[in-house]
Amino acid sequence: MKPPRRPRWSVVIPAHNCAHYLTWTLQSVMGQLGCRSDAEIIVVDDGSTDRPHEVVDRFGGGRVTIVRSDTPRGAVPNFNHCLAQASGELIHLLHGDDLVLPGFYDAMDRAFETPGLAAAFCRTQHVDSHSNPMAVTRRYVHGGGVWGGALMALAASNRISTPSMVVHADTYAAVGTFDETLPHAADWHMWARVAAHGPVYFVDQVLAQYRVHEASDSSSRIRTGANMAERYSALEHVLKLVPRNVRPRLRRSAAALGCYYALRMTRRQLRAGNLGTAAVQAGWAARSLRRAVLAA
Repeated sequence: MKPPRRPRWSVVIPAHNCAHYLTWTLQSVMGQLGCRSDAEIIVVDDGSTDRPHEVVDRFGGGRVTIVRSDTPRGAVPNFNHCLAQASGELIHLLHGDDLVLPGFYDAMDRAFETPGLAAAFCRTQHVDSHSNPMAVTRRYVHGGGVWGGALMALAASNRISTPSMVVHADTYAAVGTFDETLPHAADWHMWARVAAHGPVYFVDQVLAQYRVHEASDSSSRIRTGANMAERYSALEHVLKLVPRNVRPRLRRSAAALGCYYALRMTRRQLRAGNLGTAAVQAGWAARSLRRAVLAA
């Protein structure tokens, strides 16, 4: 008997109490992969109380599997649970409140025609809780192509939004799982490990959307400053992936970028009227500036 054919695509969707957004997420995936026999779509529910299985039943068209946990594991452990469910060649980890735009999977298929790729990603539009557009991520290779400077850029700061990233299953098998000791920076650490493993392709199109809203894990960490504290903790893990002689320069770059990021968060929180959070982020901007000066 022949072994079952391996799917080309595994779209694994970690979800926790985001059933309203999950509707849009599933629709965005089903519109592109719903009719493809070489794709598996799996929602991995992390102990939600808002009945995500009803969304899957309604919008999954019989093509979406749901794996449920009664007790929440937490965001990063659930990412690893997602990877354990995937059997496809190309693995797309898509948050249950994010989505992909038309053409995402076709563009990624074309990118992976390049031999030996570890991963591919595209530009991302950030949107608010009502899907109003915010920022768009930068262009790294004009017109698209292998990003030669990926590891060095990622060693200083995370440049990749999770919904935009597709990783080859062989790459995940080689680099291992997400680091569960880094709740806010596990994705950054993972993308740097992926870039250290092999070539990363940049698709020069805006084909994914990342949602920024108050209920997200990222938002709660911004309120306490844990996002910045963990940024510097994760940095030391990431710098182990690059030669020793470039680490001082990358520490300076990371501190300067940390200052910029914290100031941007400060401005955003001031506009939203969140004065306490703005003060926390302003404090981290000052600490980051001091790090950059001392590292110079």
